[in-house]
Amino acid sequence: MRTATFLTIVMLTSVILCSPVLASAPSDGSTVTVTDSVSWNGGTFDGEIIVKDGAELHWTGEIDIDQDARIIVEEGGILHFDDVDIQTENAASILHLYDGTQIGIDENIDDNAATMTVYFDIDVPENAYLNMTVDGTTTNDITGESATFTVDLSQAYTITIDHYYPFVFGITHIELFHSNAELLTLNAADLVQTGGIIYWNQATFSIENHGTFIAEQSMIMGADIACDGPCTIDSSELYGSGPIHVADGSSLTFTESNMLGSRTDEDIILHDQASIDYTNSTGTGGYTDAWIRLLSKRELVVNAPVATVVATGIGYSEASINTVIYGELDDPSTWTVNIGTNEHKRIVEWLDGNGVYGQESGTIKVTVETNWGNFVVDTIAPQTSSANIDVVYPQLSIDKIEPEAVTADTGRTHGVMVTISNTGTIAVDPNVRCYVGDVEAQTTVSTANWAVEPGQTKDVPISWYHYEDGAAQLTCKFLYPDVLEPVSNLIASDAGMTSGEVSFTTAEEVEELPIILYAIIIVIVVIFAGVLAIRAGKEASKEYVAHETTIEQSVPEEDEASDDSEDQEEWLDADGNPIIG
Repeated sequence: MRTATFLTIVMLTSVILCSPVLASAPSDGSTVTVTDSVSWNGGTFDGEIIVKDGAELHWTGEIDIDQDARIIVEEGGILHFDDVDIQTENAASILHLYDGTQIGIDENIDDNAATMTVYFDIDVPENAYLNMTVDGTTTNDITGESATFTVDLSQAYTITIDHYYPFVFGITHIELFHSNAELLTLNAADLVQTGGIIYWNQATFSIENHGTFIAEQSMIMGADIACDGPCTIDSSELYGSGPIHVADGSSLTFTESNMLGSRTDEDIILHDQASIDYTNSTGTGGYTDAWIRLLSKRELVVNAPVATVVATGIGYSEASINTVIYGELDDPSTWTVNIGTNEHKRIVEWLDGNGVYGQESGTIKVTVETNWGNFVVDTIAPQTSSANIDVVYPQLSIDKIEPEAVTADTGRTHGVMVTISNTGTIAVDPNVRCYVGDVEAQTTVSTANWAVEPGQTKDVPISWYHYEDGAAQLTCKFLYPDVLEPVSNLIASDAGMTSGEVSFTTAEEVEELPIILYAIIIVIVVIFAGVLAIRAGKEASKEYVAHETTIEQSVPEEDEASDDSEDQEEWLDADGNPIIG
């Protein structure tokens, strides 16, 4: 008998020790740390709960949560809301009013002369031109912090809003005072409306999940939920609990659930590469997106220190961007551009309030301008916080340098054939320079035609002048513009190509001197012979003229002598005929 009793006690103790630890949430502002698997049912929560690695908190029932309460789920921990009903204090909400917003009231109270007071979140000014039509009767130019009407609560009626105020304002709550001397308060979140947006000023409590968070068949109000680890919300209702933030690399499964009210224009914000499964669910609607993907930044890293960047269709508002990268030549970390200068430009994907999916369709064009030509890349705008944009450069090489001979005369032109190739996809007109050692050689490379098309190999002839005897080699390589010098390794090898040796010698003068002397002598002889010929011709002409003159003069002398002998005088004319005196 004692043995049976003892065994019974041992068994009961084992069951008790193996059962989940039962406890409750802190209600006095203290901190409770969950280190094991526990189950709680309802209660009041005021303070902080920490679910440690390997622990699980399973919570059900109705929970009243005070302002600034906090739940932290550490990595490896689990928080599971199962059929919870969370009510919070200070869940301050506003129904933002837009032109055409309609509010339905249907309380089915037997009072056809009740008093309805509508409270606004601002002191409505005259220039708002606020008009409210209640059950077919319009009141124009409403001002102040509230407006009062007489209404019939025994039947349903509609409040229609129109205004022209450029700033957002709304209704905080509506009070109905009826004949039973009872005051009925309808908070903004409780109003049945279309065309407006429920906005929560602040959250009551927060859930910071680094482990796993699951909410099933639950109603959660006024929560600030951050999913750094995976979150699952299934068959649940969330009021004033937006936006849910899903961290980069984490995930959210939102299935068969509804969200009403957010503190921003989005119910769910996916950061960078967070993932979402949004199935058979609805959001706040109107101007509030069900979810968006928001990049933390939009940095483009370009393989060029100086480039023009043109972007179109960027972000939620399809913005256009035209900017220039001015980076430091020796610091690639400065070769960047930020195209996400505001939140709209960083929203790349979304599901709007009507459930219509949208995605950015932006394009990027980066251009590097040089005297070799312009190098460009056209691409789809990356939807990541940082992305590399690679400009397409030519792929160049100097394949061969072949002198026309292995010997040459010092100081005289020597022909060289240079072979250049472009194996890339971009045409280019590069600059080439040639060197003997570290000294630039005297060549005609600067005037040669080096332009090469994609896939082309060509031979370019140049002339080389060398002024020192001895063996020399010619090395040719590309001379880059300043903007391409930092990325020259992407274009060609810095080493270039070197020719074989050419032996330069100076020719001996003794071998050339006889030829020159012979040439000079021949020229002098030819000139002298010509002079002598000309002079001989002139002397012969002079003798002929002198001989003719002598003959003409001798004839009259002889006649005169004859006349003297004969004592006769005879005149002759020019032809020798006698003239009678």
